[in-house]
Amino acid sequence: MPFLSNVSSKAGKTGLVRGLASRFGLSRTASWPANMSWLSLPSLAADTSAEAILTAFAGMDPDMVLDHLQTHKDGLTDEEADARRSIKGPNVLPTHTAPSWFITLLKTIPNPFNILLIALAIINAAIPPGDWKGFTVLLVMVIISVAVRFWQEYRSSLAVFKLQASVSCNLDVRRQPNMSLSQKVSTPSSEASSKTVAEQDLVPGDVVVLSPGSVMPADCLILEASFLRVSQSTWTGENDPVPKTPSVSGEKGTTLFDLSNIAFMGTSVISGNGVALVLRTGADVLIASMAKELKKRREPNSFQLGIRHVSYMLIGFMLTMVPLVLGISGYTTKDWDAAALYSISVAVGLVPEMLPAIVNANLARGAYVLSKMKAISKRLDSVQNLGAMTVLCSDKTGTLTKDEITLCQYLDCNGDSNVNVLKLATVDAVVQGSNGNNIDGAILDYRMPDGCRVNTAQYENVAAIPFNFERRRSACVVKGITGANLLICKGAFEEVLRVCSMVRQGGVALPLDFQIKQTLLERVNSLNKDGYRVLLVAMKQIGDISREDEDGLHELESSMVLEGMISFIDPPKDDAAESIAQLKKLGVEIKVLTGDALPVAVNVCQRLDLIGRDEGSEDDDLQAITGPELSLLEDTDEFDNVVKTCKVFAKLTPNQKALVIGSLRKAGHCVGMLGDGINDCIALRKADVGISVDSGASVAKDCADLILTEKGLGIIVTSVTTGRLTHGNTIKYIKMVASSNFGNVFSMLVASAWLPFTPMLGIQILAQNLLYDISQIAIPWDRVDPEYLATPKTWKTWDLLRFVVVLGPTSSVIDILTFSLGWFFYGIQTADNAVDVKRFQTHWFLQGLLTQTLIVHLLRTAKIPFIQSRAAKPLALSTTAIMIIGFVLPWIPPVQRGLSFEQPAPSYVGFLVAELLLYCIEVQIVKMIYIKIFKTWL
Repeated sequence: MPFLSNVSSKAGKTGLVRGLASRFGLSRTASWPANMSWLSLPSLAADTSAEAILTAFAGMDPDMVLDHLQTHKDGLTDEEADARRSIKGPNVLPTHTAPSWFITLLKTIPNPFNILLIALAIINAAIPPGDWKGFTVLLVMVIISVAVRFWQEYRSSLAVFKLQASVSCNLDVRRQPNMSLSQKVSTPSSEASSKTVAEQDLVPGDVVVLSPGSVMPADCLILEASFLRVSQSTWTGENDPVPKTPSVSGEKGTTLFDLSNIAFMGTSVISGNGVALVLRTGADVLIASMAKELKKRREPNSFQLGIRHVSYMLIGFMLTMVPLVLGISGYTTKDWDAAALYSISVAVGLVPEMLPAIVNANLARGAYVLSKMKAISKRLDSVQNLGAMTVLCSDKTGTLTKDEITLCQYLDCNGDSNVNVLKLATVDAVVQGSNGNNIDGAILDYRMPDGCRVNTAQYENVAAIPFNFERRRSACVVKGITGANLLICKGAFEEVLRVCSMVRQGGVALPLDFQIKQTLLERVNSLNKDGYRVLLVAMKQIGDISREDEDGLHELESSMVLEGMISFIDPPKDDAAESIAQLKKLGVEIKVLTGDALPVAVNVCQRLDLIGRDEGSEDDDLQAITGPELSLLEDTDEFDNVVKTCKVFAKLTPNQKALVIGSLRKAGHCVGMLGDGINDCIALRKADVGISVDSGASVAKDCADLILTEKGLGIIVTSVTTGRLTHGNTIKYIKMVASSNFGNVFSMLVASAWLPFTPMLGIQILAQNLLYDISQIAIPWDRVDPEYLATPKTWKTWDLLRFVVVLGPTSSVIDILTFSLGWFFYGIQTADNAVDVKRFQTHWFLQGLLTQTLIVHLLRTAKIPFIQSRAAKPLALSTTAIMIIGFVLPWIPPVQRGLSFEQPAPSYVGFLVAELLLYCIEVQIVKMIYIKIFKTWL
């Protein structure tokens, strides 16, 4: 909104203010007092973002902003504040409530598989005479599935939920005495008083007095500042406080959080003092506008899309196979009612009833394992998405680096270590006291090789000259052992060098000539290139001073002796490089999204081998880019290409982070986002899996899918492996059950064209599927081959379809062999003898259940089963138990009657053993051919 910046005349201001009012959707309200115009309360229009409005205010002269808000540097009157509060309401954010168990329960029900099972249950009960046994079994499956997912997700929500009730605090605001508008005009410098008000009672136009420790109660414009430094870490994640000044900002290319005259709600004053004008309160502040964005419906993530595609595939199979079976069976038997019931049995046979429950149990198992590795899964989907992740977008501070400034070197002007340089810097840090910054803290935390601090007891504090961002240095006056006053100064290279005329070399003060300056500059540039922040230290002896003469103290900073330099660094985490190498080995690309400066981010990434040493310069936009540079890319394809190739993104706005995530997802990546600041929230929701830390901002944790109890890439590495293990066991079950069920249905299709009777009743099919699925309950505890964990795993519907189509008919070969035994060997060729038909159905039930259960061990691995890869003990025990139970069921009289079984022929036991051996050989041969052709298995 550049039209805001260059208006000087009163007429121009009036036109501008009216234009703003029109653009922001303002109107006169009759209930306002006469001395309060329609200009007073800016509100967010549908087409104007909070970012744009704050940037517009930043570019306006303070007097123009005061005019726009109909207020004064001395604040509002109590009457005006009350009137505005009655219109705007209290200055509180939209409330955040605890997770509702009822809402969580409702959200777990509409799973595609659950809907499919409920539909089949209703059909089973609706078609006369009504299969209420089938209805009950299907309904129980749905209840189990919903219960597993509900309990895990609700419990996780409670584990990470922290009540976000705002802690009420009081602030000092300027208040004018109540008077009419004409009185204000005639006495513009009316005496104002300071008044303490509660944070929730603030309104736009209030003037707030700031002091160290104050938390910004709203989005504010800085009117006055004295050494004012504000921490924006809750927004940007960067701990370095930023200077805030009254100077007009908002030039082209300036990012939102670089606006020097705007302070955002939730940031805190670290040092200095100031006066701020409240611009926006309550639901209009930047953090609230972001909350509105977060309320929008999330896009389906990788897991949800995969489940949806699998559901569509099963529905497609149904729509194809059921009509075929109905038509062929009806034509063959001429009994269309029986054919209709049989076709419903086919539909039931196609659907893996326990799929939702086992998938959810598998995800819950993964979530439990993650919790033991310091990662709490809020949403079960995130477990699988970790395994599918191909790109991890991460912040820098605290993830790649330790988030702590560390003193590294103390050098004299020859480049040699010199303890005296460190001592002088330590003296100044001690004198600065509470006015010190994180650099001073790093100096004070430093320990000598013997573990002791530098001794500064011999120096007596006389006066302190605090650091500010105009001078970019701090200084102090102390009395040394000799009783003489010493002026010690430390600060930025250019600023300290400017006040020096001598340099100490070999204990002797020499003139600071051009050659020495160039040598120092080269040394400092070399240290900067290696990622170090460098400060110079200077000193001189002075006479007696007056502590009250502040200007006189500043004038002392001249003709000083340069003593040396000290260097600092925010070091990479000890495990960062190793974790990055492991993620690369796992096929996960890392992109750094940071609010820090580009050179700092590039240096850290170079040291961690994320980018090469010759890459990532500010001119190399293929490896690193800034937010302002990204904003200049108007073409979508160009933006996507830059996102694809860049590895470091610096100075990004919250929306730009989300755009980067969206671009990567559009390119087919499964994207993870690791962030802990408010500005990461939109990106966390946009990602397939949002990852935050328990020390992060509360709103960031609310948006995340996974919460780390420690911040670092090491936990991500183990989480990715766990996610792939979970995905492997999930896809293992889906492929096995879908191919087995499809094989059964394919066999039913053959039987409907061949046999004059139903080869298996619906209740028998349901019991067979249920027993088989129960044997798979132990799959979440199964092992996965190490080769499978080496690459990202995503849902591949066509791969699943191909697997089902190939392996399904493979099992039908043994089914047809069983049909042939019944037809030719046992002579069961008509439906006249009910006992023979039941025996035929019992034979196929036994063969189908045992082969389905046995094949688990063949399909679970691409290797040779039992020799090269063995199932975990829980899965081996569960499959063995179900095979034994399934085998003995037809011999138990109550089960015989309930499931319409007949005792199998004794000779069939031998045939059954032979069929199982033949089936193992057949499947292993097909598997070897399949892997050779398609280069994949699970």
